[in-house]
Amino acid sequence: MSQDKNLTRLTEDIVLGFEGVSRFSKHGKTTRSGEYTNSSIKIDEEDGEYTINIDILVYYGVNIPQLSYDIQTGLIHSLMEHAGIIVKTVNIRIEGIDKAD
Repeated sequence: MSQDKNLTRLTEDIVLGFEGVSRFSKHGKTTRSGEYTNSSIKIDEEDGEYTINIDILVYYGVNIPQLSYDIQTGLIHSLMEHAGIIVKTVNIRIEGIDKAD
């Protein structure tokens, strides 16, 4: 399993763990070659530092600025702890709002 696939899956798991996140705008999938992709998560690496772009939907009524901040800081710390990578930037795009369950 390549590092990008591991990072994509790990990023997906971490982000979905935040209360207020409904889902990613597009679902992840495993290709015929066994590679996992999620077009809602884009990870770029330059000089050993990573930039992560994610597209999510949130639940109605959630404090979007606070949730975004929590995801950014949580993702940076979790990926450093679990994968040992340096995340330079986390960009979050809110694609929509879902009704709360």
